[in-house]
Amino acid sequence: MASIAEYHALTAHRRGHITGRVPFQENRPAPFKRYADAPVARVAEAETPDVPLDRAAQNQPAQNPADLPAKLLACCGLAAGISQAHTLPSGRVFHLRTAPSAGALYPSELYVAVQDVIGIDDGVYHYSPLTHHLGRLRAGQPFARAGDGPMARFLVSSIFFRSAWKYGPRAYRYCLLDAGHLVQNLLLATAMHGLVGRPDYDFDDDAANAMLGVAPHLEGCLAMVHALGCDRTTPWADPPRPTLTDLPGHSRCAPRPDAPPELLDAHRATASFARCPLPRRPGPEGEFAPLPEPVVPASAASTIMARRSRRDFVPRQVAARDLIDILGLLGRPPEPDCAGVTTIGLLTGAESGLTPGRHTLHQTPPAVSLDAPGLFLSRSARVCLDQGWLENAALHLTLTADLDGLARHCGPRAYRYAHLEAGRLGQMTCLGATAKRMGVCGIGAFFDQEAATLLDLPQGHALLYLVAVGRVLTP
Repeated sequence: MASIAEYHALTAHRRGHITGRVPFQENRPAPFKRYADAPVARVAEAETPDVPLDRAAQNQPAQNPADLPAKLLACCGLAAGISQAHTLPSGRVFHLRTAPSAGALYPSELYVAVQDVIGIDDGVYHYSPLTHHLGRLRAGQPFARAGDGPMARFLVSSIFFRSAWKYGPRAYRYCLLDAGHLVQNLLLATAMHGLVGRPDYDFDDDAANAMLGVAPHLEGCLAMVHALGCDRTTPWADPPRPTLTDLPGHSRCAPRPDAPPELLDAHRATASFARCPLPRRPGPEGEFAPLPEPVVPASAASTIMARRSRRDFVPRQVAARDLIDILGLLGRPPEPDCAGVTTIGLLTGAESGLTPGRHTLHQTPPAVSLDAPGLFLSRSARVCLDQGWLENAALHLTLTADLDGLARHCGPRAYRYAHLEAGRLGQMTCLGATAKRMGVCGIGAFFDQEAATLLDLPQGHALLYLVAVGRVLTP
């Protein structure tokens, strides 16, 4: 495979050809990463502020609060913790997480690098969702700059085989989307606790992976969130001493955890720096409907914990203002590298309270324009691997990108930008729908070329993610 474009084409679904693999149960990946001998940070529990979702989504600066170690742990729990546990007929306990994942395989792992924070030793920590604690992997200062006050940086990685076990080479797309979900949770959690995170999709892969001590052919850092006293210019120090042996060996999640070579080639192809923020898109032209400020007073923390993927949509009228509020939450880009790489579209049905058709959501200023009137949800359901239940939703949010144009402007790293942003926006949609007591489900599997035709995408553009929103049998 010579390019990321070839990877995207190679992993496209088409009728009669669904990429993936037979998931052998004896090689099923472990859902949790365990550092059994890592020293556990003694951190108290922090009370999560009752911040409305619409306010948390603004991600505005705030003063650094007290009790920082407790707040860092609380942010990890909201971003990647366990929201519910079910005992299966087999007796195995299945844990749902705060961030959704394709096939509930949860490839993402969460770490935090801490320096000069009173109450917790300097070092690099891994967050364990199962035990809700921070395990110290490295002891010492992770940042080369010191004396500037408390510093913290979250790192989101992916254990590739967890997703590839079922989805084969296409799993890299899902790993990126899943990491984007977790990034959005982190942004909300840090805002709630006054830490105010800033996402970073463009960094030195080798330095980040070395700091985490992962095996790069099994696990890789995909995103960072700078949350306290540092930003993208803050350099790493040389990795401090590990607190346990064989850090890379902990990236193994199965007896045979090797990811498909096509996936690893795609990850390596996107490892180059880009550092090329795109200029802001001009505002909408022609007729458009400005969006009001969203009103979503539900608790952000409670909404994160309550979110579930639902498929029991029913063709029932929704309030147009509820959908408008959800869309309004997407109009606040957090300014990552290449902000605006993902185009937000809408397919609205007869039950949406909006004009049925295909629309574009503009972020600056927040507005919606109608591209083509009509009823598209039935065709969209067929595009999504003939999942007929999707037709009963009120709205399909479509997240697309000009992959060819981005590659020319930013290089192959932009492939990560686009999918991470699609995952982040998808998660914000999931939370907005949950707060409005509606069902929501993200879809990453579809017939790629049929999707491009349905959405009338220009050559080189592609659908990355679709999120369905609507009424369900039991809210």
